[in-house]
This record gives sequence, structure tokens and C-alpha cells, in this order.
Amino acid sequence: MQQIIEVIRLAIGTIPFEQLLREFMLYSTKQPWFFTEFSFLFTFGVFLFFYAILFTQNALRKVYLIAFSLFFYYKSSGPFLGLFLFQIIIDYFFARKIERTEGNAKQVWTTIAVLFSLSFLLYFKYPNFLIENTNWLLLTHFESVDLFLPIGISFYTFQSISYLVDVYRGEIRASKNITDYAFYMTFFPHLVAGPIVRAKDFLNQVNSPESPDARRYKESLLRIILGLLKKLLIADYLGKYVDMVFENPSFYMGGENLLGAVAYSFQIYFDFSGYSDIAIGLALLLGYRLKENFDHPYGASNVTEFWRKWHISLSSWLRDYVYIPLGGNRKGALNTYLFLLITMLVGGFWHGASWKFVAWGAAHGLALALHKVVHKHLPNGKWMDFIGGILTFCFVTFCWIFFRAKDFDSALTILNQITYATSELDFLGFWFSRNELAILLITLLVWILIPSTWKKKGFEWSFYIPSFFWFFFLLAALQFIIQFRDALVQPFIYFQF
Repeated sequence: MQQIIEVIRLAIGTIPFEQLLREFMLYSTKQPWFFTEFSFLFTFGVFLFFYAILFTQNALRKVYLIAFSLFFYYKSSGPFLGLFLFQIIIDYFFARKIERTEGNAKQVWTTIAVLFSLSFLLYFKYPNFLIENTNWLLLTHFESVDLFLPIGISFYTFQSISYLVDVYRGEIRASKNITDYAFYMTFFPHLVAGPIVRAKDFLNQVNSPESPDARRYKESLLRIILGLLKKLLIADYLGKYVDMVFENPSFYMGGENLLGAVAYSFQIYFDFSGYSDIAIGLALLLGYRLKENFDHPYGASNVTEFWRKWHISLSSWLRDYVYIPLGGNRKGALNTYLFLLITMLVGGFWHGASWKFVAWGAAHGLALALHKVVHKHLPNGKWMDFIGGILTFCFVTFCWIFFRAKDFDSALTILNQITYATSELDFLGFWFSRNELAILLITLLVWILIPSTWKKKGFEWSFYIPSFFWFFFLLAALQFIIQFRDALVQPFIYFQF
């Protein structure tokens, strides 16, 4: 017995606990945290144990969750944690000032607060875009700057703006307790890649999370598993082919470029909706509800419906804080079309500092305006919805080419290859050389034809599975993910925005 104890003591003594703790606590640019990282999942499990103990202690629960969220952001974005905290503090005092002010001064303070929030985003995301275009227009030679984009800055900036504007409009009261506002801003499930959460939808939950019950646990775990399946088994698998095609489009034939574009349409959907599912599931597990961010968008019969179903938190934000303030549909038809175009240009530019994103936004803005012009003259019926769905998917896929391409020239190369270098042999060769990928793409194309109501009913019916079988389903799904996922997990696409 003594010998066994000695062996255990020696074995433990060889473990570099200090080094492991240092690596765990420090931010690594090579291994930032995200939901599919094992270190995050393990840490979250430990966090959840103590969270359950503190659940009924309101003040302690909030502080504990804020602390974990800040640690999560530090592990994701490193030293920019200080910048994030600074913005939270300033926003809190701005909102209090806006609420206490009347008349024109109220509008002035709101403008200052919004511009202050935007300043961080503009500084970190758009200086090189400005420099490059200045050099092109004025023939100057300003050097680009090397700036690291803080993860999640686009999302939490829009959350900050919505909070300040809603306080100005009188739709919500400014938080009297900075802890409540910090809780809303730092809540880690939505922090680094959305969805964009409105203060008026979340602040009322801060002090009253849902009590645990079997249905909530089932729903949360199902959303997390579904998100992991989408990300690790579909999006990452498609991403390998997408990366090859978009990296060097001239090397591939037109049909391969076309299938690369289709593959990216599904990759970005399953990647981002997978992240949203995980975020919603994690929030549910903690007792909080986030709004849906996707509603089967590839089943949309027109581009207007698509934007009601795709990235709902962003599209509704753009509608409420850009389109409607501009005038919406209240200032005549021509202005309505112009406002739609401006709104989508803002949406495109929000995604990235590049003309390819501007082109993507402009294409969607023009399509939305065109649909407003013609939709009253189009016949109704299931066949029209079916044809409209096919045309919408084709149009969205066309736009994704500009979104994904390295630059504008690469996007034009892909379109040129598809237009002038496509033959039936491309698809035949693709089938024989990439049989598994071809089967997956066909399956996904059939999947989008299934009515969304059927998919929603299937999701609801899963809650009626007895808990005994549900437990084994969970284990089987996890084993399936571990067995078939790619060894190298790719970061979520929306981390770059």
C-alpha cells in the first residue's frame, strides 16, 4: 500500500501544475477560446456546478456570471478586455445622463454617446480602408496600420447603441445598477459573435432567470448539440472545399467554382446558425432566453422574406435603428427604395472594411427595392413560392461570392469561371472525385425544400421523448460528433466581424 501511495505521489509530482495553470489563465493568440474548444467546455462544466449552487442568490449569481463572462472575453480577445470594460462604464453614465436630460440637450447627449460607441469600432475596423482609398484617390502613399480587431466589437457596439437610443426614446429606463448593465453587455453566450441582444429584451431577465425544469434542460441541451452538429460536422466539412476554391478560383473549372459558392452558402448558414443555437442553448441552461436568430432562411420565397429569417437580430436592428429613422416607407416610394439601399449598405459595411462587402450590401438593397416594386404584381400560389424560393437561393448564393472572396477581383474571377468555363463534365468529375461532398450538397439542397413548419414540429416533438431515451440520444450525439469531427476545429466565421 505504501508503495502504491509513493508511486501516486511521484506521478502527481511530475505534473507541471504551475505551468498548466499559467497557460490556462493567460490569453493565447494561437488558441483563443470559443464554444467548441475543449478547455472552454471543461471550464464551463466547472462553472456550471458552482452557478447552480449560487442560482438563488441574486447578487452573487450576477457577479459570478459577470466574472466568468469577462474571463471568457479575455480568453477570446486578450488585452482588449480593458477597452470593453471602459466602454461599459462610459455607456452606463451616458445613459443615466440622457435619461435625466430634457429637450434638445437630450438629443445632443445621445448623439455624443452613440458617436463615442461608434468611435471604437471605426478606429479598429476601418482605418486601413480609409487609407487605401485615400491613396487611390489622391495618389498618396500613406502606409497601412497594423491593428488587431477586438473579437465581438461589431456586436457589442450595436448592443451599446441600441441601449442608448432606447433610453433616449423612453422605451426602457437606464439601469440604476451598473451591475445589471454590465451583466447585459458581458453575458458570454452572445458576447463575441451574437446574436445582437436588445436591452429591452434582456434587462428584465437579469434579476429573474427561469427556474430549472426538465423541459428547459432538454431544450438547452438539444440546442447545444444541434449547434455542435451544424458547426463541427457540416460547416467545417464544407469549409475545407470552400477554402480551396476561393483561395485560387482560376485553378478550378466553372462547375467547381459554382459548387464552391453553393457549399459556402450552406457553410455560413450552418456555421452561424450553429453558433446561435449554442448561444441560445447555453443561455437557456443558465436560465435566460435569447431570441431566435435564424428561421430557416433558405426556405424563403423572396429576398424580403429571406431578411426576415436570416440573422434576425442584425436585420431587425438595421430596420429599427437605420431604416425607420431614415424615414422607412413614410416618405414616398422613391425614398423608401433609397432608404432600403442605404440600410443594406450599412449592413454590408458593418461586416467588413472592403468594397466587396459594400457590393454585397448594395446587391441586397437593390433586390429589396426591386421586390417592393414588383411584389404586388406577382401571382400568388405554392408554385410561385417554389419558383421564388429557387430564385432567392440562387441570388443569395450569387451575393455570397462577394462576401467570401478574398477581394473584389477574386469574386469577379469566380463569376467569370462560372459563366464561361462550366460544362457537364465538371459536375460528373466532382461526383466521382468528391462523392461524399456531392451527396452532402444534394442532401442539403433537398433539405431546404422541406417546409419549415415540418422542421419546427420535429424540434417540438423531440421534447416528448422520455428522459431515459433522451439521455442515450445525448450520449450518442456527442459520440457521433467526437468520432466524425475534423481534427482541426475552425473558428466560427462570424468571429472576424
